[in-house]
Amino acid sequence: MRCRYRKLKCSRVEPCSNCSSLGEKCEYRESDIKRRPASRIYVSCLEKRIAWLESLLIRVKEADPSDIAAILSEANFDEHLNPQAGKNTADSEASFVISRRPCLQIGSLQTGSEGSLLYYGPTSIYHLSGVPTNDHSSRPVSSLIGSVSHDSLTSHVAQHFGISMREELVQNALLAFFNWQYPHFMFIYREAFLRDHIKKHQSRKYWSAPLLFAVCALGLLMRTVHDEREASERFFAAAESLLLVSGFAHPCITTVQAFLCLAYYEIGRGNLSKGWGFSGIALRMAQDLGFQRDPRNWQLADESLATPEDMEIRRRIYWGCYISDKVISLIFGRPVVFHDDDSEVEPMEQLPDLPQMAYWLSVGPESHGNGIGNTSLLIPSFRAQIGLARIIQRMLAQLYAAKQNPEGFRREACINVLNLELSRWESALDETLKWSKWQPNSTPLVPNVAALHVIFHSLRIVLNLEAVDMAASPSDRNGSKAVCRSSAEDIIAILRKYQSQHGLRYAPLTFVYGAARAAQVVGLFGIPKEWSYLLQVLDACSQAWTLARDVKGKLLGWYNSNMH
Repeated sequence: MRCRYRKLKCSRVEPCSNCSSLGEKCEYRESDIKRRPASRIYVSCLEKRIAWLESLLIRVKEADPSDIAAILSEANFDEHLNPQAGKNTADSEASFVISRRPCLQIGSLQTGSEGSLLYYGPTSIYHLSGVPTNDHSSRPVSSLIGSVSHDSLTSHVAQHFGISMREELVQNALLAFFNWQYPHFMFIYREAFLRDHIKKHQSRKYWSAPLLFAVCALGLLMRTVHDEREASERFFAAAESLLLVSGFAHPCITTVQAFLCLAYYEIGRGNLSKGWGFSGIALRMAQDLGFQRDPRNWQLADESLATPEDMEIRRRIYWGCYISDKVISLIFGRPVVFHDDDSEVEPMEQLPDLPQMAYWLSVGPESHGNGIGNTSLLIPSFRAQIGLARIIQRMLAQLYAAKQNPEGFRREACINVLNLELSRWESALDETLKWSKWQPNSTPLVPNVAALHVIFHSLRIVLNLEAVDMAASPSDRNGSKAVCRSSAEDIIAILRKYQSQHGLRYAPLTFVYGAARAAQVVGLFGIPKEWSYLLQVLDACSQAWTLARDVKGKLLGWYNSNMH
């Protein structure tokens, strides 16, 4: 342990010479690791919050007694005084509010007309108080696992689009997906999907032909061979055809996953309305299946949750859908579907990777971790994504909801609180997930860690660009501008490093959003060399995501009409 004065080694029994000479008692830390100081941005957020509280007190002091109640009604201290805020990521699971009531008391699983299990809440026409849940013992095995055999239809569709499930193209597509895109699509559980795909059992819980085609379509976007990228369209069309013909009639886990994959695919190529529609189908179907209820409470009613692994996979899929809901809503600036108050799903456990998974591991997390069997970064980064998704939800609900939409003093307070939450989120990150632009160029940049920080800095830009317009004084305005510039510079630094180490053609879709937000700051505050670089970034990203080309065109039109 170290003494607090000179950081010299000292004994727990007798004080060191430094403390003795000062007449002080030696104090010890439980951990001998040097603490990272609070970031400048975090301190700035705290200063802004304190300044806002001081201005509130001044207003109260100077106001007429009859006006004090109205002034205080504008203030919201709930987030500021949240006892869970600021805890380490390892402790963040305590912030999950889990209802311990048995789920069957507030809803029930019922067998649908097609044999699948569907969730009905307490106000449902099918929910009868005091009546036991349907007896599921007689339903077919196919409905227990949530999949229905459509071999003939699948064969016909695959043949129509010139797809062979045994060809090397499928293997290459899957490899590209799990190497590059999986950390951003964790509503798919890699081990279970691949196990069912490779073993080719008749009863597959976590595999279906539409899901396979949708995953392959996304994976082929990451391939460098032109013919393989062209084949991506065929896989997408095959998945879409199967889902539109049979997906609605047979809701199940793999159908939810496949529709969500198609949503990202369509958003990525600029078909925004269609992508938004597919995401809505996926998330509504997830609610239909009761994903928002913790699987532990369904175990007796749903025989597909036969093992602890099945329950953990179900939780993983829910949280993956939760994150996707928030990211897609952020891209569109629209309300979310999944709300924390509607969910009771517990935090995830970490399931180890098996040795045979080595070939399929993502670029970065495991290769820079502790080896197979201990995914050192993937699950921590997934949990960090959940924390960031919660902030996105609050931002969309508190700042941009049509009726909420606070103004003036209240809006400033809301922005300050959200800025503080973002800073707390960054400060609480596990050391393995932290990033700094001052790291040596040789330091490996893990792709999913890079994506975390791109979204983080994008959110800071969104909040503080608005704060620039609202600032009452030049100093406040300059402070918000400085935050925007700092976050834009960090995004650019991440993009440069990612480009040098991996190549931007392998960039996730969220990089397009981050580049657009950074370009807005660069355009407003005049950094010409970075403007041209960000346009180049969007060109590079457009190799996989056509949306980047559309965004570039919008940015150029905005820049030419407003800046000149």
